Amino acid sequence: MKQKKQDIVRAAIQLERDGRKFYRDVAANASSDLARQMFQSLADDELLHIEWIEKNIARPKETGRNAKKRTYDRLRGIFADVPNSVRQEAASSEDDIKAMNAAIKMEEKSRSAYLKWAEESAADDLRAVCAMLADQESFHRKLLENTIQYFQSTADWFMQEEGWHFDGG
Repeated sequence: MKQKKQDIVRAAIQLERDGRKFYRDVAANASSDLARQMFQSLADDELLHIEWIEKNIARPKETGRNAKKRTYDRLRGIFADVPNSVRQEAASSEDDIKAMNAAIKMEEKSRSAYLKWAEESAADDLRAVCAMLADQESFHRKLLENTIQYFQSTADWFMQEEGWHFDGG
């Protein structure tokens, strides 16, 4: 059954507001500065998603690729030049990792909701924005998983991010 456009828009905005509140709350309670910055960055993205929904339903202007690059560049700067003492603090913060795992579940639920709304909408513009937002939620999930890897195995994270290769020579 097709849902009304305004119902989907209202639900999507609420979903993003809830996500923003969640990220702001976990940022405020994060035990490491790295986790705090990452969660605040994701809270900022949720606000951007609200703006997309409010402004771009009729004519989407921003592409998901541009948004992903901006988010990735912002977060890469947070993690790249961190001193070892800060890395060790982050790795020992089990609560931050638990919050990231909770966020991963939340992102997956949001992704599923957007995919459902895209399928249920009769409006092409709304389907396009919902599909883009589902992709963004998937990207956030991957960022969170990547951050957990950074916290738990920093050397492996750098090897993967920098594309290290070992020769058998």
